[in-house]
Amino acid sequence: MSARSYDAVVIGAGVSGLTAASYLAKAGKHVLVVEARNKLGGLSETAPLGEGFSVPIAAHALYALDPRIVKELKLARHGLKFAVRDMALVGLRPGGKHVVIARDVHATVRNIAIHSKADAEAWPRFRHELFALARALRPLWWDAAPAKPLPQAGREKLDRLGRVSAAAWLDSWFESDALKATLAFDATAGIQPFEPGSALLLLWRAAQEMCGLQGAAAVPFGGSGALASSLAAAARALGVEIQTGANAVKLLVQDDRAAGIALASGETIAAGLVLSSLSRRRTLCGLAPAGAAGLETVAALCDERKTVGQAKVLLTLNALPAFNGIAVPQDARFVVADRLDSYAAAGAAARAGRLPDELAIEFVVPSAADRALAPPGQHIVSALVRPVPFAAAAGWETMKVQLAAKVVAALEAHVSGLARHVGAAQVLSPADIADRYGVGDEGFDDIHVLSPWNSRTMTPIPGLFLCGAEPVSAISGRAGRIAAALALRAEDRR
Repeated sequence: MSARSYDAVVIGAGVSGLTAASYLAKAGKHVLVVEARNKLGGLSETAPLGEGFSVPIAAHALYALDPRIVKELKLARHGLKFAVRDMALVGLRPGGKHVVIARDVHATVRNIAIHSKADAEAWPRFRHELFALARALRPLWWDAAPAKPLPQAGREKLDRLGRVSAAAWLDSWFESDALKATLAFDATAGIQPFEPGSALLLLWRAAQEMCGLQGAAAVPFGGSGALASSLAAAARALGVEIQTGANAVKLLVQDDRAAGIALASGETIAAGLVLSSLSRRRTLCGLAPAGAAGLETVAALCDERKTVGQAKVLLTLNALPAFNGIAVPQDARFVVADRLDSYAAAGAAARAGRLPDELAIEFVVPSAADRALAPPGQHIVSALVRPVPFAAAAGWETMKVQLAAKVVAALEAHVSGLARHVGAAQVLSPADIADRYGVGDEGFDDIHVLSPWNSRTMTPIPGLFLCGAEPVSAISGRAGRIAAALALRAEDRR
């Protein structure tokens, strides 16, 4: 059987892979996307849970989708529409005096004043400085090569924040645990808020844009899987071929450069460009031939073992959650974390292979805004829990039951009677997420966040590029767009 031949083959039909393929096709390339699973979407997958429920398996909100992708690939024409365009952030508090952080600065100030007048006065200045510095840093994170360097003052502040923890930065602005613990959850993507460099995560989040709004989080109609559906439609309209159930098991190398891939079926795909959505570790340790990427590079990657990660808990409910205390928007992001120290204690427990006594949780109720995700009168809760151990001392199959019970108990402290409304439950461990999507098995690195795109995207093997190497793990697609541009540029130079 002769090998099929393409100009480029992309491994993984998640948001990054579909984006990269689309931009390659726009440049006139004949492109194939191979996906090991029988479903598209990767981390943006929406899947059934029980009869009539569609749940976000991994990501439950979008906060970093590249606006250039939305515009240039015409995703709205391909069905992308949003149920919530700007989610409030709600810190649930014992006693019902919740922290509600919204776009309206004045309303947010009034709410924060319940906890601290000093914090209420500081909030507008903090938000202005955070958003202004984040906008100045966008070229670093949004473009392959920034048009101009960051001004000296901005570079000095960035260097300082690169050494500062999110906890220390928040402590320098605010006094109330209610506000600091709520904001700190966004600094837990692969790192803990007490670790040096974690302040960069708050900046990175504030630099993002959704639906034309800086620092917004949004939920599409149809759940996060609708993003993958619109991207797949855009890719196919550009001539991209997408093959599911096609597991790439080997990178083909000829004359010291990438020459295609081999599939588990035994078929080979010839291509002058190979772009992988998988992590650097899985791409170079799992797919590349021994020695092709350099012995030192591969040895360092293969020895790397992540100790903590995030888990996902999905619940179906037969009623809309009724929150205790002051009124809060149902379509918000909710954070459960009593104080900053909760994150430190949780991190210590996770590194020891145990579930924390106090969980740090972000959850949403996507069916509150998009009723089509659940049967009439019923709802979904999607909860991210981090940190948790990547490898559990007691084994994750046992800990999944424990984690689901702890999440329900933590939420019931703010939603009276929640437990009796729970129907089905599903738990994904960090290893489940990594194995299912081929990502999430590498830790956070503050140097990585500040490094240029080519250092994240290029590999030691010419012709092989990483199209999912975002500065921070998120559904963005920007890495796919930039990887395609760098691959095309490299090919032009051959």
